[in-house]
Amino acid sequence: MKENTQEKSLVEVNENSIFYKIKNFFRNLFHRKEAVNNVIGFETIEKNIEKSEQKNAFMESIKNIENEETKLLKLQKQYRSGEIKEEELTEAQVNSLCTLYDKQIENLRKSNQVRKQKLLEYRRKFQVDN
Repeated sequence: MKENTQEKSLVEVNENSIFYKIKNFFRNLFHRKEAVNNVIGFETIEKNIEKSEQKNAFMESIKNIENEETKLLKLQKQYRSGEIKEEELTEAQVNSLCTLYDKQIENLRKSNQVRKQKLLEYRRKFQVDN
């Protein structure tokens, strides 16, 4: 087999031509944007990760609070139904039940005040209409 002895040369590029300069300008312009976009992309990804971690931590704290409240409400239900006696409860459980009852009583008083105000407004409105 014969070796290919014919030389194939590429066309010389004139770096001083206007087309070469325009081509380089656009190449540099778009290449820089990709690099800047990548940097911005990493920053936004890091921010999103931080936000998601904060959300997860917040959700975990809410779950812990809900678990404590639900346990306390179950304990209250058992105490009311007579399944558990006061002697069987620890001092911390008794104190937490007392604070729970105080909160519930306060909420009932507030809701009763709101209902009374609505009834008074309804009565005044009814008297004015007649």
